[in-house]
Amino acid sequence: MADCEPVTSGGLRALIAADVAAYAQRIGKHPGWGFWLRHLALMPGFNFVLGHRLVRAVCKVPIIGRPMARIGLFMLEMSYSSEVAISAKIGGGFYVPHPFGIVIGSDIAIGRNVMILQNVTLGRRASGDTRTPTIGDGVTIGAGAVVVGPIAIGNNATVAANALVLDDVPKGGRAIGNPARILPPKD
Repeated sequence: MADCEPVTSGGLRALIAADVAAYAQRIGKHPGWGFWLRHLALMPGFNFVLGHRLVRAVCKVPIIGRPMARIGLFMLEMSYSSEVAISAKIGGGFYVPHPFGIVIGSDIAIGRNVMILQNVTLGRRASGDTRTPTIGDGVTIGAGAVVVGPIAIGNNATVAANALVLDDVPKGGRAIGNPARILPPKD
């Protein structure tokens, strides 16, 4: 296992608080204790994100952390049929309403307040390539999208469902189609 360091300087508590706030904002509720407990128990997307946050925290525990994190990661992968590398750097406010079939490769950088839908793949273009995509803040990635290679998805950009993104998407831009056409930001 590669990187066990926390994603941000705010630590685990700040990341989880940002995730809770993102879920609350999406459904128009106040993120109080009742909301937090209800979503912890009933929302698979929130459980998926929280599970990955906890696995990264456990990974840092001396001696037993890495094996326990590997077991936790395996359990998450089996439960959700999704694979998120422990070395992926994911900012707070990560919103995954349907956490099934998602693959996020190692060393991927994902900004804050990003929404990813089901069956999305983020990774390298070829097996020997070490360069990966960088996802900006406020990005929305639609169901079935594939974002591969050393590209940047700018802040507040949108990747449409089933798009194959092989080129940079500018801030506020849209990627649509297979292979994706990059459209400029809406006025």
